Amino acid sequence: MKKNEKIKLSKGKSKAFVFANLTRENVFPCAKKLVEILLKNKIETFMVPKANEFISVPGIKFSEPEEALSDVDIVFIVGGDGTILRAAKFAIKYDKPIIGINAGRLGFLSDIEAESLSEIEKLFKTGCPVEKRTVLEIENGENKTLAINDVFVSKSVPGKIAELFVECNGHEVCRYRADGIVLSTPDGSTAYSMSAGGPVLDTNLNAIIMTPVCPHSLISCSVVFSPEKIITVGSSLVCGEKELDVVVDGENVFSLKKEEKLTVKCSEKSVKFINLSGRGFYEILNQKIIERR
Repeated sequence: MKKNEKIKLSKGKSKAFVFANLTRENVFPCAKKLVEILLKNKIETFMVPKANEFISVPGIKFSEPEEALSDVDIVFIVGGDGTILRAAKFAIKYDKPIIGINAGRLGFLSDIEAESLSEIEKLFKTGCPVEKRTVLEIENGENKTLAINDVFVSKSVPGKIAELFVECNGHEVCRYRADGIVLSTPDGSTAYSMSAGGPVLDTNLNAIIMTPVCPHSLISCSVVFSPEKIITVGSSLVCGEKELDVVVDGENVFSLKKEEKLTVKCSEKSVKFINLSGRGFYEILNQKIIERR
């Protein structure tokens, strides 16, 4: 279990960066209201320059994330889970805590809904806990990236079966003939991994979950690795110019050639989610997934 922190914003002193999904019009009213609340409470507020075309509130400062994030105290993300996954990568780089505000559909990574912005007042009055969550470090040669939810390894050609081997600290774990495998964090255990039949893990745990996707075998169990393990994935075949594709957090990142291997391990970095609502993991699980059956 990871040690949590606490954050409290100071009027006239604290700074915030607001990311919003600028491709969806339904996000604009929520983002505008959020910015108005922050500015009313004298929080210096930044957004990306493109936001100036859609959200007009006097007092907003516009800056690229790389220029402003090192100096802010908190990051707000307005949109769905995809927006949170993309924007959180910036927050991780600068070790900043985030709050996800759901203006999408499921919003499992969001802490509050768009209609509950008044809860932000807690940040000025009592402060809120910050929960550190596991992040995976994905590496293949010069290709290196982070995964908040998961990494999916599959055949480059759609509809073709991937033949994969998996090693743990240099020792073979198993070989699969499958559509692919998913390696996920506890946060990602409720995403693609769960859809593939994997277990749900409490987000306070630190682990790597490996789940085969549509394996051609009567045995299709997931494997949960402890956080110090290094997982290696590669192709069992010796032919093929472009053997496997690697998709991190739903975005295609790079391909693995026949002789290449992918390493996956728990990163020393973490993603910091602010618990503004006060809800625990199992309450969120019940509200977002179980009740939507």
